[in-house]
Amino acid sequence: MIPISSLRNERDAKLEVILSISRSQNALARILESIADVSSYSEETALTLANHMDRITRYQQAMASMLMNITLNPLNTGIPSAPWINPDKGVFIESSLN
Repeated sequence: MIPISSLRNERDAKLEVILSISRSQNALARILESIADVSSYSEETALTLANHMDRITRYQQAMASMLMNITLNPLNTGIPSAPWINPDKGVFIESSLN
């Protein structure tokens, strides 16, 4: 049996890491605002900062996943495909939506 104090310490440690990630996300939001300001002057610098932010975000997601024992689906970008609708079930797309 695991002592209650050990579980409390583990919970407190996890909470501290989550709070740290939250503070880091706030800092990233401020950095994003700075990137918006810098991008009008130097596209290369803005791109470099954005790449660094992407790495930091992925690192934070990995830490949160390990802590919470969850798996986050990767973010997909691009043009979404049309929804698949089975006409045999009596569902059709109106022509005005195509």
